[in-house]
Amino acid sequence: MWRVTHPDRLRVRLAKRSLDAWRRLEVDTGLRALLFRGLMWRDDATHDQVVAALEAEDVPHTVVDPDDVGRFFPGLRPDGRKGIWQESAGPVLASSALDAQVSLFARSGGRLSIGPVIREVETTGDGVRLTDAAGRRYDADVAILAPGPGAGALLSSMGIDIAFRPLLEQVCHVDDAARTDHLPCLYDGPIGDEPGMYAMPTPGRGYKLGIAQPLRPWLEIDHDRVPDPAVSAVISARVRRNFLHLDAAVRDAQVCSWTDSPDGRFVIDTLAGGRVVLACGDSGEGFKFSALFGPLLADLTEGGAIDPDLASFGLARFAAGGEAVEDSGGVGR
Repeated sequence: MWRVTHPDRLRVRLAKRSLDAWRRLEVDTGLRALLFRGLMWRDDATHDQVVAALEAEDVPHTVVDPDDVGRFFPGLRPDGRKGIWQESAGPVLASSALDAQVSLFARSGGRLSIGPVIREVETTGDGVRLTDAAGRRYDADVAILAPGPGAGALLSSMGIDIAFRPLLEQVCHVDDAARTDHLPCLYDGPIGDEPGMYAMPTPGRGYKLGIAQPLRPWLEIDHDRVPDPAVSAVISARVRRNFLHLDAAVRDAQVCSWTDSPDGRFVIDTLAGGRVVLACGDSGEGFKFSALFGPLLADLTEGGAIDPDLASFGLARFAAGGEAVEDSGGVGR
């Protein structure tokens, strides 16, 4: 899900810039990457912060009375909490978005290699050398490192120790795409001990839901991606409670990984005098900023100053004792 709605001004601002970047990407490639469906945000803990951030960044929105949520999201059952409706949100068409970015990469002379796992990063006298698990070496003037769940181990090879938390998460689809493709997106914050939940249409597949309840930590040796029936049951029960018209039977489920940084925010910086550009700690939402971050990271490889909106994501915050977060699962941040 891409969205402009966030509980802090920085990410609202980045999301607005990212939307502009996605539009440029679509124009440049002729491929559609985003759908607009709108978002209903219900969360007492962040309600005031979200409203303040949207107002400060001049983003149109509507505060919705608890019993009026169904006017904006047909079939959403009231639960006593106020909502925030914002129209700039929807699914990222993942395959099309990847195709668009790969096509620009190829157009610029890039060569895509899928499979090698980088184990070591060394800075040399005039560049960077990467070594993969098979012992193959790759030399470059500058390297952009954007590792996923293996970020901790890769940075350790450079003498940088950050307590990343790679996790396995589960999502489920319910109902039929013909009945759900038009529906808005939803973020329902936690109530008591109950985890937060996000939901969105997946075109041609059904209505997708996920909860902030990780299956287990990600381990490189763990290749099991079989969904947990207990998590599917929890999601199905939430569908029955939250939606008036959706068929709550789980049609399919998937397991994916994401990587939380210690404070739940991105890690973006330069190392070795600018010869290494680092971007990791996706916290489950890096994809929706990818159209923006790609060009910004490329600027850093050419010696440009770090973008002011990215400056707070640097490594220095950990040396200063950056605050750790508990298991939020990235949902709603």
